Amino acid sequence: MAAIIDNQRKLIIQHGFLEDLQQTTEKFSRLAAIMPDLDWQLVEQVFLPKFQQVDLLVPLSSRHLPDLTLAQNLARDLAALDESHEASRKRLLDGSLTVRWIPAADFSLLMLSNEDHGQWRLYSGSRDLMLVSYGEKEESDEDWAVFQQVWLTQQKAAKPYLTRDLLQEYAKADDADRAKVLFKASGLADLILKEPVSSFKEAARQAQLRHGAENRRFRSAVKLLKIKEAIDPKQLESAEQLLADEELGTKLAKLAVKGDVLDGEAISLPDEPAHYPKPMYLQDQATGTIIEKPDVDSYQKTPVVVPKPSRQDVSAIFDIVRFYRDRKQDNESQAAFSFLMYVLESGSIWKIRQAIDQRNGIVEDVPIVVGLIGQGETGKSTLLKIASNLTIGNTKSIVQASSEDKLFGMTAAVRKKLLAGKSLTKQDRASAYSSNSKVINKNIWSFTDRYMDVDSSITPICIDDPEVSLFSSAAAQTFLKKRSNRHGDKLGVEPVAIFSMNSKGKDIELLAEVGRRGYVISQGNQFRKKTDADIHFFEYLDGNTDNHGHWLNNALFLYLTRQIDRWVENMTDSDYLKLKRDFLYPVKHAFWQLVKEYDLVNTETKYYFNMKNYNLADDLGRRNWSILLHDEATLREITFARDAADCTVPARVFPNKNDIQRYFGYLPSAAEICKTFDSQGLTINFANMDMWQGNHLLTERYEKATGIAAERFEMEKAKAAAEVQGQTMGANIAPYLKKNAEMMDKMMQVTQENAQLVAEKQKRQEEQEREADEKRKQAEQIQQLQDQLAEAKAAQAAKEKEDQEKNKEKRGFFHFFK
Repeated sequence: MAAIIDNQRKLIIQHGFLEDLQQTTEKFSRLAAIMPDLDWQLVEQVFLPKFQQVDLLVPLSSRHLPDLTLAQNLARDLAALDESHEASRKRLLDGSLTVRWIPAADFSLLMLSNEDHGQWRLYSGSRDLMLVSYGEKEESDEDWAVFQQVWLTQQKAAKPYLTRDLLQEYAKADDADRAKVLFKASGLADLILKEPVSSFKEAARQAQLRHGAENRRFRSAVKLLKIKEAIDPKQLESAEQLLADEELGTKLAKLAVKGDVLDGEAISLPDEPAHYPKPMYLQDQATGTIIEKPDVDSYQKTPVVVPKPSRQDVSAIFDIVRFYRDRKQDNESQAAFSFLMYVLESGSIWKIRQAIDQRNGIVEDVPIVVGLIGQGETGKSTLLKIASNLTIGNTKSIVQASSEDKLFGMTAAVRKKLLAGKSLTKQDRASAYSSNSKVINKNIWSFTDRYMDVDSSITPICIDDPEVSLFSSAAAQTFLKKRSNRHGDKLGVEPVAIFSMNSKGKDIELLAEVGRRGYVISQGNQFRKKTDADIHFFEYLDGNTDNHGHWLNNALFLYLTRQIDRWVENMTDSDYLKLKRDFLYPVKHAFWQLVKEYDLVNTETKYYFNMKNYNLADDLGRRNWSILLHDEATLREITFARDAADCTVPARVFPNKNDIQRYFGYLPSAAEICKTFDSQGLTINFANMDMWQGNHLLTERYEKATGIAAERFEMEKAKAAAEVQGQTMGANIAPYLKKNAEMMDKMMQVTQENAQLVAEKQKRQEEQEREADEKRKQAEQIQQLQDQLAEAKAAQAAKEKEDQEKNKEKRGFFHFFK
């Protein structure tokens, strides 16, 4: 999408070229343009609906033998018009669209005008940067005058290209004759007869010197030189005579149209973009805006309105995980949940790696590819289809590696020669494609690498059924190191890759460098016998049918991508610590908000979020130990001691002599199963081993070997016998027990009555004692009062006597003085 500059005001216009073109087309009815690349998508989707008349001049980039390039371009464009661009073909036939070719030009020029008024608008520049000018059609307007001069000059040099006569003749011709029609229309036949040998030699020389896409158009020049040298101009004086020679004419027509060698099957570089996802989602690194690009060859890019996912979109994730938990012969919900979380986070992996790099973290620990590995019928391809549905909304763009031999089988030598425009030898043609897994693996990683270089794409590429050696190959290590070790400015917007491959019963051995950069997930168990409901659900997961009116779609992926991006941009130090511990934390955090909002929180959903991420080494270790321990011959060799927490697994039970170290390496240290090992075997804590395995196998074996199980059996047997005996005795004495029960009821009744009488008697006695106590207290109080009164009287009498004595003494004294 080219940027544009207002040439009048010398300002950068914020929106792109196509947006500006869309906004201004209402004023204009005619478009005249010089376009280095004839893009039918652009013509049909942008130009034709907006303009009544479209006149295009298409430069040919070839300076040597332009007629050869013209013939090949005609073949390509006529085939496109005949197959998928009917609207353009109709406009060419009625004359409202004209296409002619001109000599090489490296610039674009688009002129918008209208016969009703004098306004014009001019775009000029390259595909990446355009200058826009505008004004009125006046002789004094220099820009208008310059354009008119350039346009008139180019018009005079233009030659017919897609004419009405050629379209009609091409449509009427059979497939076998269409090549000759193009061969004649291009003028190549006349060129071969009239052009000197030196021109063909110069074209061949240029083919050796040039590099890139343009050079591929000249790879036929060497063959043309040989034909030119073999033709006798005295015998073949006209193009008609040349084409009349059936053998030579057919070969020349094929050469001109397909640009290929004269004999054998066409060998050309595969069209890789045709296998890219459609639609493809792009993301602007600066603004975070997600843009939908429907087709790799389309200029149309539409900003995506990200809807909020529905409750069904959220609960569908749990439906899938539950299906891989309940319908598998062994629970693989941990693997399924971790895979789905990676898929839903895949659009933000680049931004997460960028945030970690900015904090000087280890970006290599965030995997950039994920691989599903397992045997047939274990649900790998179904998970891949789920991933495709969740990210682009369909499964049409999954690349089938096993059937794309032309895409992944081409040898490096042949590819290199084709890229350089060199001719292929007979030996090259005989060995152009290889079935060697090393060649195919390298091509798959190269294809993935080129897709990841697509500018700003966040849509994962899904590849099904490559060789299981893909992840253990040297090419995997080279690719993953190259892409995952990027830092700084090299960490831009890029997609991830998702693979599904058949292990064919073999364990995959991963190098440490691959294991940390690629997330490998095993699917080791088949599904149980499928019910009708299971078959329907498989169809739903594949995207072929709905489930209760709901389809798998990519609303959740787009929404979570936006939420994760915001979380990363506002990440705190504590958030970063959580991210370092778990690279899937951002998607879990964002997804959990939806789970809570839609009231889907329960014990089951909490379990999925609390469980650890799937780990291949842990899973493979558990599977291998499970196979070993479930072998009866192994169990017989394991020794137990009563009241001991450990048991010994001797060296002789392992498949190979050197397997002790490997099996020790399977055991996670955090599980505290085994401290170390020696040549004699492993000493393991059997309870912790059972906990890691999720069963009671060794604990039951310990109880059996030490007699604890037998003792428990005897105890349970005696208990059961006692219960049976008690039940028999109870049945025999039931009548007596009933009579005794009745007598006991009567006795209880009498006892209750007696107890009541005793209670009443005791109550009366307590009341009598209480009354006697009250009387005794009253008597004591009366006696106390009487004692106090007597003491008072005695005191009064003593006082009176004392007073009398005093009075006597006073009378005697007075009598003495009297």
